[in-house]
Amino acid sequence: MVSISGAARVLVRPLLVGVVFSAVACVGGCADDSVAGPYCGIIAEEDVIPIVGRVTEVEDHASAVLKCDITGERGTLVAYGTDDSWVRFGRGGNNAVTTLEAITGGEGREVPGTDARVFSLVDDSYPDAYAYWFEGRAAFAMYTVGTDGVDESTAAELEELVIKYAPQVLDGVAARTEDPGPNRNDPSATPTATATAEPSSADQ
Repeated sequence: MVSISGAARVLVRPLLVGVVFSAVACVGGCADDSVAGPYCGIIAEEDVIPIVGRVTEVEDHASAVLKCDITGERGTLVAYGTDDSWVRFGRGGNNAVTTLEAITGGEGREVPGTDARVFSLVDDSYPDAYAYWFEGRAAFAMYTVGTDGVDESTAAELEELVIKYAPQVLDGVAARTEDPGPNRNDPSATPTATATAEPSSADQ
């Protein structure tokens, strides 16, 4: 786990297009209790409350795999799964794994019994915490947005949560066994492919 500056923030958030919101209302006005889990059919309440506090709203977005925003008293926790990590998390013409290696300065954490690599980090400028599971071309990420009290222990918690949930979120996703995608300096990388991984100003 590492800390990064705010300049790297746009490199580690996924690029999202055309999401559809479906809010889950609080039963009884949520005067005392959290919205009951599991959230978006998978994320357990006991895993969320230590990070964002009492849950007040959940948004389950239309997504190819998963996009779940869980908002609590202290901020928001996002759970995001994709079958194309190169497009969603790769930057500068590189695939997602190479991108996170460059940001964190490490090779990530191996998960026994899988081909996955897990990364976690804290953006000290905001701060926000991030954790990623990359497996083949598929990925599952969990990260905070505007959440109070975020530090390296939060990133460590998220790292354990992506390890817990990624096998369920990505179950049946064929991209788990696909190539993670090219890097800028690969002989097979084409100008068109490189351009695709560059974020536009609108995406940032």
